[in-house]
Amino acid sequence: MMNVLRSMFGVCSSSAEKGEVHDMIKKIFGNELVMKDNTDKHTQRSKYVNYISENLTKILDAKVNSYKIKSTKKHNINVTTETAESNDERPGRIGPKLVVFDASTGTGRLVLVGDERVSIQGLSSFATIRATACVFSGKWMYEVQLGTKGIMQIGWCTSSCTFSMDTGVGDTAHSYAYDGGRVRKWNVATSQYGQSWLPGDVIGSCIDLDKGTLEYYRNGVSLGLAFDKVAHGSGLAYFPAVSLAMQEHLYANFGHVPFIFPVEGFAPLQAPPIRECIRATLLFKSLEALLDELNRLADLKPPVTAKISKAKSDSSKAEVEVALRIHSSNSIYSPRASPHSMVDAQSTEVKKMSKRAFLMSLARLIVAEMGTVLRVTYVVVSELLPRFRGTLGLKNRGLGVDQSAVEFYLKAKEDKFNGLSQKFLAQPQPRLCTLLDLLWTFLEEAALCDVLEHCVVRECLLYDLVSPDMNFTQQLEGLYVLCGLMQHRDTRHHLVKYVFFNKITFDNFLNIKCPDEAVLRSIIRKPWWQRPTSVQGETDPQIAEIAEKGMTRSTFAPTGTDKISKPLPSSPDDSTLEAQYKEDCDKITNAIAPLERIQLEFLLMLLDNTDGTTMVPSTRKIFLEKFRRYIMDNCILDMRLFNVSRNSPAISWCCHARLLTAVLRLWNENPLNNPHLPPHIPARTFIDGELDFYNVDRLGGVLPFLVRTLRQDLIQVLGEENPFIQSFEPNYNRAGGIDTGVSDMAAGSPGLATLPQVISSMARFIHPPMPPMANSLYSRPTGETALALKGTRSMMPGAGCIDVRTAYLRLIDGLLALYHGIAIKHAEKLCELRDNQLDMADCLHDIEQRIIAVSEELQTVEGTKTEINESEKIRRLLTEKMLNELERSKAVYEEKLEASALQMAWVIGAIWTKQRQQELAKHFTGTLHSLRYASDPDYAAHVQATSKEILPGKSSILGGASYASLQLEYTSSSDQSPQTPTSRAASPRTCSNTQIEMNPTSNSPEFSESLFAFVPEYHVDAMLELCNTLRLYMHPTVPVQQVSEWEELVVSCAAFLCSEFADPRIVLASTRESLVQTLASFATQPATMRAIERVPLKQQMCMVEELVRPYQNRAWAQSNWVLVRFWHGSGFGYRHRQWPHLAARYGDREPTVNNWGAKVDAGLMSQCFGPCPSEVIQGRIRDYLNEHQKEAAQFLNSLLSQLNWAFSEFFTMMQEMDRVQIDAHLEPRHIKLCATCFDLYHGLARALEMTLALSPELLTKSESSDNQNELLLGRTCQILMAVVSRICVRGGGAAGFRRLVARGLPDTDRVHYYVALAPVAGCLIRILDPKLPQDHLSKVTNSLVSEPLFRLDGLEFMLEKDKNKNFSFYKFPDDVSAQELNSLEKLVERLRAARDAQMTTKSPGSSGTQSDLLCTICYARPADTAFMPCGHHSCRACIMQHLLNSKQCFFCKAEIDTVREIEPVTA
Repeated sequence: MMNVLRSMFGVCSSSAEKGEVHDMIKKIFGNELVMKDNTDKHTQRSKYVNYISENLTKILDAKVNSYKIKSTKKHNINVTTETAESNDERPGRIGPKLVVFDASTGTGRLVLVGDERVSIQGLSSFATIRATACVFSGKWMYEVQLGTKGIMQIGWCTSSCTFSMDTGVGDTAHSYAYDGGRVRKWNVATSQYGQSWLPGDVIGSCIDLDKGTLEYYRNGVSLGLAFDKVAHGSGLAYFPAVSLAMQEHLYANFGHVPFIFPVEGFAPLQAPPIRECIRATLLFKSLEALLDELNRLADLKPPVTAKISKAKSDSSKAEVEVALRIHSSNSIYSPRASPHSMVDAQSTEVKKMSKRAFLMSLARLIVAEMGTVLRVTYVVVSELLPRFRGTLGLKNRGLGVDQSAVEFYLKAKEDKFNGLSQKFLAQPQPRLCTLLDLLWTFLEEAALCDVLEHCVVRECLLYDLVSPDMNFTQQLEGLYVLCGLMQHRDTRHHLVKYVFFNKITFDNFLNIKCPDEAVLRSIIRKPWWQRPTSVQGETDPQIAEIAEKGMTRSTFAPTGTDKISKPLPSSPDDSTLEAQYKEDCDKITNAIAPLERIQLEFLLMLLDNTDGTTMVPSTRKIFLEKFRRYIMDNCILDMRLFNVSRNSPAISWCCHARLLTAVLRLWNENPLNNPHLPPHIPARTFIDGELDFYNVDRLGGVLPFLVRTLRQDLIQVLGEENPFIQSFEPNYNRAGGIDTGVSDMAAGSPGLATLPQVISSMARFIHPPMPPMANSLYSRPTGETALALKGTRSMMPGAGCIDVRTAYLRLIDGLLALYHGIAIKHAEKLCELRDNQLDMADCLHDIEQRIIAVSEELQTVEGTKTEINESEKIRRLLTEKMLNELERSKAVYEEKLEASALQMAWVIGAIWTKQRQQELAKHFTGTLHSLRYASDPDYAAHVQATSKEILPGKSSILGGASYASLQLEYTSSSDQSPQTPTSRAASPRTCSNTQIEMNPTSNSPEFSESLFAFVPEYHVDAMLELCNTLRLYMHPTVPVQQVSEWEELVVSCAAFLCSEFADPRIVLASTRESLVQTLASFATQPATMRAIERVPLKQQMCMVEELVRPYQNRAWAQSNWVLVRFWHGSGFGYRHRQWPHLAARYGDREPTVNNWGAKVDAGLMSQCFGPCPSEVIQGRIRDYLNEHQKEAAQFLNSLLSQLNWAFSEFFTMMQEMDRVQIDAHLEPRHIKLCATCFDLYHGLARALEMTLALSPELLTKSESSDNQNELLLGRTCQILMAVVSRICVRGGGAAGFRRLVARGLPDTDRVHYYVALAPVAGCLIRILDPKLPQDHLSKVTNSLVSEPLFRLDGLEFMLEKDKNKNFSFYKFPDDVSAQELNSLEKLVERLRAARDAQMTTKSPGSSGTQSDLLCTICYARPADTAFMPCGHHSCRACIMQHLLNSKQCFFCKAEIDTVREIEPVTA
């Protein structure tokens, strides 16, 4: 035992130590604790320890009582120490010592968050609350830090003020307020004041009741005197008060912690704890001197190493570990017993105490005494945190700093913090680690936990401030402090376990806030925005008229009447301004680079996997368990229950960006399997239970159902004894029954009782949560206990490091959930910002052109005559007034565009950077690879055959040929043998370059095709959202062509969409909708349309088969829109982007990027998309219709049925609206439905046009339509003639259509003759194409002219040459070609000749046939066909149409066996 103690504390050997001990005590504690009679060298140190232990508290009390208050200025309080200790009876103040919000004074609905009751959130239209203390004289202040930037009124009120849901602070006589959301001040009346505030701003409210003034400060900068006549005097006392609108929240500081921006001369309402601060100052001074002695001792004598003699007994090993803990600040052990108590317990042979043991004993006494004052939050923030910062080399007010730490910080800052995490973890700073070691060793764990929590929360509040410049000094220092604290392992583990995912969330430190507009203006020399580009084809008609007159398009900015007609000198070249603007955006990128880097280093410290031992888990292991719950609370539960995110999308976007950067860096350093692949999740992970995917629904449904349904497929891949499969086996109870529940491993999501309290993000990180419920995640476990949340498998990690593969999989899966749950919303918001800017630029461009036109008109009026009459004077005055209004509008738009350009500069420089684009592309590539591997056996076979990912264009298997050249043989699902519901047969493959003999399914397959149903829904959604972000949201601001092999990547994505958008393995309606929406988006742009054309044949035919599936019992509107997109540009007069009648009125405009089909609905046909027809896909559709006669007939029949329904519904609603004479009496919903039905009609009519163009023989050849050609021909002629009759013929309903077009109701702007008749004309031209066989033409012609609704005048209506008529295709020469008009003319002539020929003979139904011999269904044809066996008869056309949908007689409902023809009775 003596050897152990010597090894721990050393041995004293010099008699000169007596004076040295006295000097040491003097340096640490001062002269008051020096013992002059303590001279025994053997017991001197022990006596000192006992003496100091007995007298330290008394000496501190004496020093505090006699201390001259030098810190009164520092704490903004001018009272004595005794006053500060009492019940705060400072002059001019009334109320309790502790100042919080008074819940009893609240008006409206609001919530107080946290135990401190200083953080509030509004839950009603307007809620008001005041504090518990008031002031009536003197100078006072309080601060609020904003969590949002909306409507809030912050100020003061008296107790007599009465508020309501409509009135708040400042709306009564004796209340005063400032609202930065509206930039106004309030005291009954309101006026302009201050600046617009932002989230994170600190607003100081300073009231001087001696002078009667009130002034506000924003981030320490005065906003000027708000009120100089504040009523004060007898009977008036003012309370701090705030009013908040819905969902606004803030955090108030009445003085319980130091002000962030104190104002000299103004005191806080809550007095600072001066005595505790003085006491803490004295103790820290002693502790710093003691640390100096320990560091000096460490320099003289190296610490005890971990190498211990093997002869030592096992019982002494724990004491050796204690020695390691005391002598080495880098040790991993954390014992709680003090060295002094251990020495006292040893043998009496130990007479002398070593210098190290003596210092540690003194440290125990100091830290124990310090524990009483560190319970006060104010002391922690004002005394301890600045010393932490000083120890790390950051300068603080009046406190010394470690020079070596200063040099380290400056060097790290110069290197832009590259490798900071490695430096901190490899060589921790000894002084800080020693200080933390002492605190962890001698301070109670609960007290230290609170201390660290207060420090981090304060740093978070400071980090949340808006940076006053582009240096981001406060944010850099805050993250540096956190990294410095985390270099100590115990501290790092505690912060990850109990702070970063509880009191606050770690993602708050990953956000980068946009500075004020003034800061951006100092960076952006000249705001620039994308000017409208000329559109080939239609233009604004007024601008076109100006161009015809030879006017220039220079921008005018007249300042007076005499300068109106003179153009200003041309501005600098737009390309030069654009280049300058992009250079300034690059400056922003470079300015935030150090902050992004230190955020990455912060994350790398959280992901450290080297500090795990047999007793303690690694930091990465702890982080991943907490991160899982973070995703569950903020993403998964929001998707399930709330459909809104509780986290800020902007913060989540930054969090996703930094985490993705960290994952990519770790992956590059240690890739799994193939280093050429980006981070991805292996397909087998979806089924082997390695990840639980947050227990969300899978593509095929809920997990227990899938396991039971596809059990054999799982056994084939995993084996029957796999734990994942066994966990879903039924459990037999003792009674022989089967338990209905599933195992814990397969349990679903937690119930509502376990959901966390929904509070604002600001409130959640400022205050501790409410007392945890049973089984709550956030209750602090004792040791490493399990998290009591049944079914989530979220256990606190065991000791040791985490497997690298498991860590990667959890991070990638979490990133996908985070992006789908929250981050994508920020990308959509930024895209909306960019689209609004483009819209405003269009408006400004139009205004500038109108200024030119009006200026020319005014110039013409002035130059005509020297003397003008009265009417011309009035005209001139009106023109001048119009010009002035246009100039005012121009100035407004220019101001808004400049502000928008500054915001977009921040977006380009800080958010949508090239690095972010490249990282998202890798994320997208890895996710797409995982999904394609799991869904496509051909793709999986290629991947298995090579060590590389097989992406289109880079296939080593194909000898460098494109993946699109894999013309995989297609087999229709109708030709396949019956299989399991979720399985699709693998198709054989052929290759033109290389023959590959490979069977994707072997005896032990890695993955089975049917198991694609196990993929979590958010993986598919996240992949689609990543694709949309890259090609729609970020592009063209960040050109997508910068992404390596982007075109080939899009082809791969298109292949996935074509084959999976209607995959029967996907049963979730939301996922199916997302897939078809993205496919529709792909069909809107030429680049992605070409990608669809490059997709292999098998995937193309899968898409075609689904698109032409009968429009029955399925959502067909979106798929029909996709089908029409393949035809847009090939139909009759169907080459426009904007509807021709609207382009003639408003001009043609390029659609905004966000309208490129990212969100598809039934009314998408009304949006403007340029034509990009696909002859390749049209050929695929033609081949399918020709090879599958039965399916082709069913499709055409269903298409005609839906077309008839859509047009009938539109016509019926149009007639109902026509009966309402006053527009205001029409219901908007009714108008919207009518317009939607018209859009559906147009889309279906265009689909019919395409079908008839690609396969016209469906109407005339029985072998092409499964013997249904006559019925299909009759139905087609019927619907075409019905449209012509009701739109063009006055007696058929054309008058109502004309009135609807003329009324100009909202949402009916696309209801027009052109839109209604162009597809009908196209159908007629296609089925009567002169190139078709004569037999076909004869049948179609006879069917048309025999149709009862046939009206030749309706066809002639479309070709009116009289310009005064309502409509004619001749009025649209830019949209309808001369060839098309010629074809339509010939068609009308052909039908006129056939009609004339028919009139010369007796038609079967008009030769005196009696009414009872006509078909009782249509009353147009003779009843020549009878049902058998009932014998009821009708015409053949009506009977065949009825038999398509029913097998019962429509008269007696008897079952029909056959039909037979009967001879009509002649007269």
